[in-house]
Amino acid sequence: MSKFSHISCAAVAVFFSITTYAQQPALTKADVRNVIDAAKELRTEIDKSEDYNFEKMTEMGATLKGQAMYNKYLGIIKSYGFANPETWAQTATRVFSAYGAYEMQRTAPNLNAQMQQALSQIQNNPNLTAEQKQQMMQMMGQARQSTRSYASASSADIEVVKPFAAEIEAEFGKNR
Repeated sequence: MSKFSHISCAAVAVFFSITTYAQQPALTKADVRNVIDAAKELRTEIDKSEDYNFEKMTEMGATLKGQAMYNKYLGIIKSYGFANPETWAQTATRVFSAYGAYEMQRTAPNLNAQMQQALSQIQNNPNLTAEQKQQMMQMMGQARQSTRSYASASSADIEVVKPFAAEIEAEFGKNR
């Protein structure tokens, strides 16, 4: 099983210091293609590198190894047209957020209503103790919070990413 997943992609983005969204230009199909291709190449480098190990990053020489990794990864993202790590991270975040939002719309169009119904059932269930209800409500709250992160994707971004959804799923989906 590949070490690269949605979480790894996020770790790479964090590695390059994600900055907050500013007013950004429209996401293009070329941006999406470049993110996918850069992420594939980054995944290949990460998978074959023993240096990409956070435990090793604390060992002697970790700073030099870290700088060498950073330079290698920076070269990769620049080769796909990203001027700097922040641009790569912002664009990758937009692409994967739009993909997540598209998948949520496609697979669970009534998710909010279903979650609200589940919350109501938990609150009104006489067979649950107050502690059980509280614990279940916390879990539902966490699930709702994770779905909200996809809600920030613009409909324009979703439309641009939609033709790439099958490829993104194949390359970076759950089974990778």
